[in-house]
Amino acid sequence: MPLTRNRIREIRALSQKKVRDELDLFVVEGLRLVRDAAESAFDIPEAFATAAFEASPGGEHLVGLLRARGTSCRQVTPRELSQFADTVNAQGVLAIVRRRNESAGEVIRRITIPALLVGLDGIADPGNLGSIVRTCDWFGAGGILLGRTSVDLYNPKVVRATMGGIFHVPVVTGLDLPLSALQAKEQGYTVYVTDPSADLFDADVRFPERSLIIFGNEAHGVSEDLSRAADARIAIRRYGAAESLNVGVACGILLSAHRRSHE
Repeated sequence: MPLTRNRIREIRALSQKKVRDELDLFVVEGLRLVRDAAESAFDIPEAFATAAFEASPGGEHLVGLLRARGTSCRQVTPRELSQFADTVNAQGVLAIVRRRNESAGEVIRRITIPALLVGLDGIADPGNLGSIVRTCDWFGAGGILLGRTSVDLYNPKVVRATMGGIFHVPVVTGLDLPLSALQAKEQGYTVYVTDPSADLFDADVRFPERSLIIFGNEAHGVSEDLSRAADARIAIRRYGAAESLNVGVACGILLSAHRRSHE
């Protein structure tokens, strides 16, 4: 039976933040992202796939995996899928995923030494946020604390840019970051904020066993409240003439430095 217009509108409405927040759901598209979701602990109430996708080797395996975990899998036509997919080419598959809601306290207390958390204050660009999540996944960060002024984690552009990292790294959203920084300090974390004018450079830091590294807004950096709450300000040494460094690149450099501290 074809999807009703009303059902198509409901799925398409998940492109809006207010609807995602109301329903606690978000959308993933494409073989890789849906597979990463299916292999994670996230609940997947519903998935949609074309006949051609289901007949492909990877598609047949993925649909079987989804059904085995209790997901309702519905076959749709390419035209139907195009009416509610966010991308031009959704690769024939789309899934609706339920968000996982953990508290900052839970993530902070889940300590595996060396414990590394990343805080994000006012990250505005979806591509930057997705890249940071992916980078945190690469370096095995224990979690991300996302301030309330940052772009929505479940924005479709962010989800795609994480390349599956959204299903591997716990991310707590909508936080009062200065308060979260204080919570981390109470649990023995040393809190660093990035600041290009700082006198302490990445290569000179021996990161302790529990570290929270906070990155700020692309244009304005971290807030004054966070700077006051931090134990130290840290910079990446500049060797050329560039005026600034992309926040995603900065994240990779400092997370690499943290890992080298514990080799």
